[in-house]
Amino acid sequence: MDSKLCDAQAGFESLLTALPAALAGANLIYGSGMVDSGMALDYGKLLIDDEINRTISVVVKGFEVNEETLSVKLIEEVGASGNYLTHPSTFAHYQDLMSPALMSRESYEKWTAKGGTSLHQRALERARSVVENHRPTPISAQAQKEIDEIIRETEKELGVVRA
Repeated sequence: MDSKLCDAQAGFESLLTALPAALAGANLIYGSGMVDSGMALDYGKLLIDDEINRTISVVVKGFEVNEETLSVKLIEEVGASGNYLTHPSTFAHYQDLMSPALMSRESYEKWTAKGGTSLHQRALERARSVVENHRPTPISAQAQKEIDEIIRETEKELGVVRA
């Protein structure tokens, strides 16, 4: 997939497709990673859509509004000309909403110095890493025993004979 297309158009289309459905109450968003009218799956777009969908879930969940979240006392303490970035409150709350894994928030100079990779390129790199390195935690012996029992009962009900 053309990285420029995926970065701009496909991500925008994913957002415009998923956000209204989520705001209307849908709890399942279909089509993550799909391209060409669902005829193909792009692993890079899948990770981009995951990041979009995680952001949408934060928005749909809503935001608590109170003195703490509005930082009323902090604003009174620091004032209009103070430094909020180094205040302990900022550090305590900076990841409350979302911390994107793929989106670059670096300056243009830093981004180009690191190679100027597109969002899609970074997403594909991350997807390759997941495929190559992810090792799922095995299920417990008890869980496996329960699954095996469910399978045996179902096979018995359906008359399945094992060879």
